[in-house]
Amino acid sequence: MRENPPTRPLFSISSSAPRQEEGIDLSNALQPILNLTSILSLIAYLWIAFLNALNRQALVPLLAAPFLATILIITFRRSLSASLRVSLLVTYFLLIGVAVSLLWGVQSIGLFLLLIAVQIAFTFWNEKAGRLIFFISLGLIVAVAITMHFGVLQPLGLNPQPIMLSSFGASLASFVLANWVLAVISSHLIQSYTKAASSERELARMLEEERKNLEARIEERTRLLTRQTSLMETAGEIAHQISMETDQENLFRNTIQLIRDRLGYYHAGIFLMDEANEYAVLVSALGEAGEKMLAQGHRLKKGEEGIVGNVVARGEARIALDVGKDAVHFKNPLLPLTRSEIALPIKIGERVLGALDIQSTEPEAFTQVDIQSLQIIANQLAVALERIRLIDQLQQTVADLESGYRTETRKSWRSYIRSSRQTRGFRYDPNRKSLEPILSIKRIQPNQSDPQSIQVPLRSRGEVVGMLDIKFKSGQPSPEIQRLLNTTAERLGSALETARLLEELQLRAEREHLVSDLATQVRSSTDFEQILKTTALQIRQKLGLKEVVVQILPPNETQNGDYPGEVS
Repeated sequence: MRENPPTRPLFSISSSAPRQEEGIDLSNALQPILNLTSILSLIAYLWIAFLNALNRQALVPLLAAPFLATILIITFRRSLSASLRVSLLVTYFLLIGVAVSLLWGVQSIGLFLLLIAVQIAFTFWNEKAGRLIFFISLGLIVAVAITMHFGVLQPLGLNPQPIMLSSFGASLASFVLANWVLAVISSHLIQSYTKAASSERELARMLEEERKNLEARIEERTRLLTRQTSLMETAGEIAHQISMETDQENLFRNTIQLIRDRLGYYHAGIFLMDEANEYAVLVSALGEAGEKMLAQGHRLKKGEEGIVGNVVARGEARIALDVGKDAVHFKNPLLPLTRSEIALPIKIGERVLGALDIQSTEPEAFTQVDIQSLQIIANQLAVALERIRLIDQLQQTVADLESGYRTETRKSWRSYIRSSRQTRGFRYDPNRKSLEPILSIKRIQPNQSDPQSIQVPLRSRGEVVGMLDIKFKSGQPSPEIQRLLNTTAERLGSALETARLLEELQLRAEREHLVSDLATQVRSSTDFEQILKTTALQIRQKLGLKEVVVQILPPNETQNGDYPGEVS
């Protein structure tokens, strides 16, 4: 069961702090009291003045005028401090209560005014002040009553009431009882108000703390989102730039430079696995420390040394928030300022190519957000490395194919020239103004000393198959003429290659036709001797040969089962 808080009656011996110190602000309730007091005081003054005017007495109105002026000033001078206005108001009711008792004797109206003074002090100051004003009021009213009872003082007002000790005792008891009851009630009300105000302040404090915490969380979340956005944008820019690199050395250097410039980290390095897949070897790093590590051939054992070794072994990113407390971290004497480190795998699928190592001078500089952003760079770096590897492989394959193609072209042209009976070339004779055939091959040597002479090679699939030997009438040819001759030579080389291929196709077709005819004629005969004659005759005629021998050899005259001259 909930217990009510103990009350502090008016006459208890205890001290109370001012209401402001208790967190109670009653200044807003003071003005209505002043307004009502001023109105009632003005009405009472006018009534007293009217009555005294009828009896041709001016003393009481003159004595009451300063009191009326005081209460009006207190009411309308709001610039006065609240404590001063309360003090003046309490003093006003004390003096008015005593004045009424002096004018008309000790009676209920005077006691009521003193009661108001006590309750104002109790309410707006504190319990101790209320008790003090109570005892002052009690002492004043008792002193006035005693002096009037023994004739020391006489009432100054109209129709004064005589003092009866019995009635005065009852009034005094009522005064004390009323103060006690009102004090108890006020104490309960003020305690309730104090609790409500305290709860309100506590709630306001909690709300303020929650607001500050919420603002701090929002600010932290905003900072994280801003950092994440900045990291993602920077990672995207870096990934875009490194995606265009086709040279591995430039790729490494530009990646490290962009990470240091854009993200401001202390150190960044790229490790690649060696051929034995046992060590992660540093292949790119900037700065004096990076150059020294590269010169020393810095490498870390896979799965055994450092965060990089751990990452290339597991294929997962790893963060050391405080390198001094991380047992895996490799303490590099060339990087003494490192406080935190992150390493990210560079891999294609499940194949780990190496690791991207980044170090910072700040503790706990990396978060899960950094892993996501920096992993984009590592992934793009892996894609770029794989692309460069494939490009190099493709270029090597193309080079091998081109080399083989040129070799085959060279062999084909040599065979064609040896077997061809056609003219090897033509020379234009300016004297005869006619073309002369070139029947034998003669290598043309470039004549560097003759400015009027120029030799342009004829190429077919990269191989030189001929030469244009041109002599001009006067002067060296202009660049435009040389470009024209080069273009002509290129097209001439292509045309010659096309013609050669066409001739080879025609020759192959003729041979196929010869074989077909020979087979037809042989199949049409059933005589053994006639078949041999027909074969020899057709081969000599179709191929234009001088002599053809077709003979049958016994099996025991063959060597290893192969006949002489057989093409296998």
